[in-house]
Amino acid sequence: MKQFLGLLMAAMILFTFSGDAYAQKTKNNLTAKEAVKLAQNAQEHFWSMIGGSNNKIENPVCSSDRFKYKGMDYRYFCSEFDTKKKLFSYLNEAFTLNAITKGMKKYGFIGYKGKMAQPNADGGSIAQWDKSHAKLLYQRKDVRLFEFTVQLGDMKLYEKHNITFVNVGNKWLINDIDAAH
Repeated sequence: MKQFLGLLMAAMILFTFSGDAYAQKTKNNLTAKEAVKLAQNAQEHFWSMIGGSNNKIENPVCSSDRFKYKGMDYRYFCSEFDTKKKLFSYLNEAFTLNAITKGMKKYGFIGYKGKMAQPNADGGSIAQWDKSHAKLLYQRKDVRLFEFTVQLGDMKLYEKHNITFVNVGNKWLINDIDAAH
């Protein structure tokens, strides 16, 4: 009887651990369809960052103050991004901290008189990430590389973009701030 109970307990433990391993594998999976949604979200976050305001906020509180710093014209971010903590928190919904840090340097964002500021420039994109197609090129445990084919506007022109996703705390994030611009 003791042997039977021992076998029964061993089987329960085995099934419990194998079930956890399966659930972990499922959490780490990233499909092409999910990658497209994440790339579209990253594009929205990128252009909100470039515009200095969250595009989903109807009436953002923004300063019209401009200033020169080291010979370059700057403008302040709107209130939802006016501190480094707020900007990093928003961008970390789509990007790794490494990507954000590199992006801050690349785009010349600075802290000035206690507020975040960016070079005074405009931009835009005609890339239709919501209609893009993704193909998995490479995968490791917590890394996926997808090739995206993205249509430009209404034209029959397409661009190819390779985007690396990193699983950080069971959340897939993009490892390049302007990968989906």
